[in-house]
Amino acid sequence: MDKWLAQLAGELTEDDISEQYRPIVEIIGIEGFVALSDYAKGDELYFPKVESIIAPVRNRHIKAEWTGYNKSELAAKYNLTTAQLRNILKDEPTPGQMSIFDFCYDGGPGDSS
Repeated sequence: MDKWLAQLAGELTEDDISEQYRPIVEIIGIEGFVALSDYAKGDELYFPKVESIIAPVRNRHIKAEWTGYNKSELAAKYNLTTAQLRNILKDEPTPGQMSIFDFCYDGGPGDSS
C-alpha cells in the first residue's frame, strides 16, 4: 500500500466505513479491513464455510478416537453420516488388526525364528 494511503487509512473511523462492511470491521478491526481490501484490490473474495476450515482437525480427532467398532458413535458425535466417516477412515488400519507382514514375520504359522 502506498505511504499516503496508509496514512489516510490510519485516520479511518468506523463511521467512515460503509454499513454493509461494519460487521467485518467488528471482527477484524479497521486495520485488518484495510489490509484485506488492499489484498483483494476490489475483487470479490470467497470464504469457505468454517466446517471446511476445521475439517482436518476434526478428522484427526476422529482417527484418534476410532476403535474399529465405533463408527456410529463417531458419526453421531461429529454430525456426519457413516458413509462420510468411512471415507475419512478409509486409509486407516483397523486398530488391533495384524497386517499380513506382522502375521508372517512375528510368530505367525510357519515362522521359523
